[in-house]
Amino acid sequence: MQDQFFINTAACVGALCRVQQTAVELSLAAKNAKAIAYRAGTKAVGFKPLTDFIDEMGRDTSRLVTEINATALRIARRAVDDVRLQEASGRFDSAQEALGGGSDYLRGIQIKLQDELMGNRQEIARGLRRLLELLSEINHRMRAAAVISTRARVEATQAGDYESGLQLVADTVERSAATIRTIISRCDRQLRDAA
Repeated sequence: MQDQFFINTAACVGALCRVQQTAVELSLAAKNAKAIAYRAGTKAVGFKPLTDFIDEMGRDTSRLVTEINATALRIARRAVDDVRLQEASGRFDSAQEALGGGSDYLRGIQIKLQDELMGNRQEIARGLRRLLELLSEINHRMRAAAVISTRARVEATQAGDYESGLQLVADTVERSAATIRTIISRCDRQLRDAA
């Protein structure tokens, strides 16, 4: 169980690097769109608010991935603590058996170990819930990005000579959102399986 937990969490962190890169691409696409919209002037006036949204979405996604990585690291440390606490508990069990009737002193330590183990597992469960919330937050933003890309295509048709450049931005947003949603969905499944 612990091994699978480590593997799934590490796989998610690795996959989220791709999300981070894609979020940076989104921010770059937004900056490119701002430049095109600026050159297009009044023809692309409807596109300008979309570029702000796309830029903000890219930055928010990067921030969320950073928080996910920090949370995953905290969970991994707790999981290592969990293994150590279990091993210590097993050794105290063996010592109690070796002593025959047991020792009140050792029993007191075992109780503290069990409390610590329980608290540690609660922290892991809280961390996992937070990871799933963060993944859900990113997924929610990517659904909005799909809507924005559709709206961007409509606005691009008003931009005359600049339409193809703005359509390219809309394509990038749509493709990036789809990539991120696929990765997030996979991570969500892996974390739920590990729980």
